[in-house]
Amino acid sequence: MAAAASQRSGAPRSSVPGEQRVFSLVLALVASPQGATKRELLSSVYGYADRYQHGERSDALERQFERDKDQLRAIGIPIDTIDSPEEPGNTQLTRYRISKELLQVPRDLRFSERELTLLRLAAMAWREGSLTAESRRAAMKLESLGAGLDVQHLGVSLRLGIPEPAAPALQSAIDAGRVVGFDYQLPHRDAPLGRRVAPLRLHRADGRWHLIAHDLDRDDERVFLLSRIVGGVRTERESFDPALRDRVDAEIEELLRLERVQRAILEVRRGSVAEARLSPRAASHDDAVEPGCEATVRLELGTLDYRAFAEELAAFGADVAVVEPPELRSAVIAELRGIAGRHTVPAAGSAERGTA
Repeated sequence: MAAAASQRSGAPRSSVPGEQRVFSLVLALVASPQGATKRELLSSVYGYADRYQHGERSDALERQFERDKDQLRAIGIPIDTIDSPEEPGNTQLTRYRISKELLQVPRDLRFSERELTLLRLAAMAWREGSLTAESRRAAMKLESLGAGLDVQHLGVSLRLGIPEPAAPALQSAIDAGRVVGFDYQLPHRDAPLGRRVAPLRLHRADGRWHLIAHDLDRDDERVFLLSRIVGGVRTERESFDPALRDRVDAEIEELLRLERVQRAILEVRRGSVAEARLSPRAASHDDAVEPGCEATVRLELGTLDYRAFAEELAAFGADVAVVEPPELRSAVIAELRGIAGRHTVPAAGSAERGTA
């Protein structure tokens, strides 16, 4: 009986992201000029319907609905409530709607299809980094106020994913508040080290994805490059203290400080892939054209990790030359020599001579 009561009062966790659920609620409320009851919304809106059970009351789901309504009001989207004429005050019969007139953007403000596509892409790409709660609400409001959009296409958008294999498992663990374990390969070690951490946030900086986490074995905050995680991510049943998330902003501030301090100056061939990739991250640009030489551009960038940056620069080959600092230049040269060594074909008969 206790188990049955628990089932009635709770709801399983949904896999639908919060932004999609709340935005789907906006669409449903706008599309219901006569209003919709709480039961109608919970049983049909994407993000609620997968947890709704007909004929059973779910207090957890209703609390989620109330929080979502508060979030919409907080970002300036008004929700009308219409009392039932048969039973005034009965919240189960109260109808909710969003007035299209109150939601309209100013008449002189219009976005072209191209502008709306670019805005959507920017919002989705930004969300894949460290988008704050305030920015996430602003992006959602921007979509919900998209005048001139066909409602059928509002729920369809391009998603820019993280190309790191470890990212999906880490993001799932972050959302669920679960401890994870993985093997981490440091450049100066022959074998990876096992790490057990509380994953707090995925953050893009210096052109690479990082995991901000609390290392449980060392009892301290750590930042891990996702590209150095080898093998699979092991998600444990153990949950971590949500209070650890309060330290994330301080870690991001430290990353920003380090990126300001560790500077690199590069000569990049104009019109190359290297210029296209590195220019958006540069703090300054200087054209450099010397007689008899092809046009180049001098870029100054900040970096968090000279060794990781060297691996990236080596991939551009002759299109990039490091001016300073010396340690970055040496690291790029070492990386290029290592690549050359791995692709050198021994001369014919060298193996026989070596064993004679």
